Amino acid sequence: MIGLVPYIILLFMFATLPVNRITFYALAAGIGICGTFGYLVPYSRVVASWFDKGAGKAFGIVGVGGASMPLIGIPLVTLAIYQIGWQAGYLVLAAFALLLALPAALFGVQERRVQEEFADTGEANKSAGPEGTNRLEDSGVRQVVRTPRFWIFSLHIFFVGGAASAFLSNMQPIMLDGGLDVALATTVTTLFTAGIVFGRLGAGVLMDLISRYWVAVPVFVLSMLGALTLANAEFFPVPVMAVAALLTAAGQGAEGDIGAYFILKEYGRNDFGTLYATVGVFGGAGAMVVPYGFSYIRDVSGGYAAAAYLGAGLYAAGALAIIVFGALGRSGARPSLGISTVR
Repeated sequence: MIGLVPYIILLFMFATLPVNRITFYALAAGIGICGTFGYLVPYSRVVASWFDKGAGKAFGIVGVGGASMPLIGIPLVTLAIYQIGWQAGYLVLAAFALLLALPAALFGVQERRVQEEFADTGEANKSAGPEGTNRLEDSGVRQVVRTPRFWIFSLHIFFVGGAASAFLSNMQPIMLDGGLDVALATTVTTLFTAGIVFGRLGAGVLMDLISRYWVAVPVFVLSMLGALTLANAEFFPVPVMAVAALLTAAGQGAEGDIGAYFILKEYGRNDFGTLYATVGVFGGAGAMVVPYGFSYIRDVSGGYAAAAYLGAGLYAAGALAIIVFGALGRSGARPSLGISTVR
């Protein structure tokens, strides 16, 4: 609520105030800060407080809402822009936040107190999912952030978050650069959004069924293969390009579930919000740096091939970081810290 209320006000101000350089940057910064308060961290924290065995599906279902919103929002915002003007697009966004997000946060969110979870029961040991369990005993933030393992996972979020954001923001020009006409490029870009929804829900369901490592690593390897295909767009037919876009999109969707699920299962609930927000900073940094890098490479080289290769390398680095993260856990890094986790 602290984020959503000023977010709505700032959107309305953006749509109505005379725009100059100062107000433009100030309002944009305010929207970014306040919007973050009403984005992934609080909702993932609520899911983490209620779910254990079915946490993957819960993260996935909640994430599908955000992932599918562009299918509705983008056409309506576009219509408002072309019929009325660009500022009217911010009124549409304000309406979505006021009529959908605000009531959902006010009436639909009920956080379970961490101190109450599994109280007076042995339920923690009964709901571990497919990978076995130890009793959930949450580790302190200071203890966690002193371990190289946590920062390796944060680098994973930087790599895959940056690559996913870069492909998301550049998918249509990548398609155009590969020789597709505007209609086909737009169609493939729409499929990209569908792939995000599929990746979000699919990764969540699978992590409840099999080892989260066997989900995370293949997902980003497949995204890497999709990126390599996009780097050679001119050599492939349209159906192959569509599949490649879907594979990179699956990584974009799955990344949100995987980050939250790993934090919950590795470090518990008590400090979930702080730890998830910390790795989220790395994801946000990647989302700032890598898309800019894509655009710079495009301007320097005259095409997106080298940028797509960069994206493929980042997905590969993200998969490798997960492997190293898991290997350090098996080698006894967690027990030496006194951290008991759900495997």
